[in-house]
Amino acid sequence: MTRGGNGNGLTVIADGTVAAADPRRYSRNAPSFYADPAGWLVAAAVQEAFDGCAGEPLSVPDEVGVVAVSAACTAHTMGAIATSARDGLVSPLRFAGASPGILAGLACIRWKLRGPTLTLAMDPVAGLDVAATVAGGWLRDGQARYVLVAAYTVEDDQHVARCAVTRSRRTGEPDGRPRIRALVAGPVPVAAGR
Repeated sequence: MTRGGNGNGLTVIADGTVAAADPRRYSRNAPSFYADPAGWLVAAAVQEAFDGCAGEPLSVPDEVGVVAVSAACTAHTMGAIATSARDGLVSPLRFAGASPGILAGLACIRWKLRGPTLTLAMDPVAGLDVAATVAGGWLRDGQARYVLVAAYTVEDDQHVARCAVTRSRRTGEPDGRPRIRALVAGPVPVAAGR
């Protein structure tokens, strides 16, 4: 366990945003591993955020937590399971990959992050304040040195994943809460050519 934070809240050191008309384009599933396309899109936003801070949190993967927020979560895979269940077939891999927790969990699997995780299945407009409170508590109490706060939304037919890398705020640094709220307040980005 890390030492507790300074009690001054949190700050954002980097962020990333990825958009796609079809999030399946970001999927990297394999015969023995499946995650919902939303999880892969969030993982792409996490990668972009890590790139923005030179991967600083990856030096202490045991001390990196993840909070994800989404009302849509894994609706794509849940729908596919419902359709296949009518035909009497349910893939155990898809069943596991449909858990809303995959939005936070896939980043943990991909980068071997072992801090606390939480997925809030709620509208990010309301949920990001909750996520910031949870992240701030984990930082303050020493449960994590960094916390990724991610949001997944479907906006104007675009699937959008955004991620902020947070840590305890130091003297003179801005409060990260407004920047976290801005994860869903900004314009819908143009989908990448991927």
